[in-house]
Amino acid sequence: MIQIKHRESGDILFEMDADCLQGQKLVGKNLKGADLSNRVLRDCVFDSDSMNGCNFAGSDLEGASFIGASAQDADFTGANLQKTNFTDTLLQRSNFTGANMTNANMRYAKLEGGNLSSARLVEADLSMCDLRCDLSSANLTRADLRGAIMVGANLSNAKIDDADFTDADMHDANMSGTLIERAKNACTKHKKFQPIPKSKAKRPWWKVWA
Repeated sequence: MIQIKHRESGDILFEMDADCLQGQKLVGKNLKGADLSNRVLRDCVFDSDSMNGCNFAGSDLEGASFIGASAQDADFTGANLQKTNFTDTLLQRSNFTGANMTNANMRYAKLEGGNLSSARLVEADLSMCDLRCDLSSANLTRADLRGAIMVGANLSNAKIDDADFTDADMHDANMSGTLIERAKNACTKHKKFQPIPKSKAKRPWWKVWA
């Protein structure tokens, strides 16, 4: 019997008759505040789950799926998130410090206010992702950041070799200590849209002296 308890109260949120959680499908469950730290959760399916405030610190989540889930304010510190699927997942203010997110799929994920400092995001798909967060010292080598929202993001001392920033909005991003020339189409200075002023209509020639 496996029990999943609340990280603070200790209340049982979910239990199942199984020897381990690896590969289990927990679709659509309410696991808010669950303590899932330091567990083997490889290939687990958490699609559409409510997991706000969950603790996944130190867990092995390689190949797990969180498609469409809500995991805001969650703790993924030091977790193994290789090939994990976070497509369209709500991850605002979540902590991924030092996590291994190699080849992770975070397309359309919302990470505003999150902490991805020192995270390993090599070849991760971060296209169309909301990355208004802390990416300081992160490894974004060959990551796909096309169309990402990175306004004011902290990319100081990040490694962005061969990363693709095509159409990413990087206005006011902090790139201090980052070798921006090693990435594709990375630009922190965008010209704000200004409408072309309409030219004043010319008066007919017969009204020139009017």
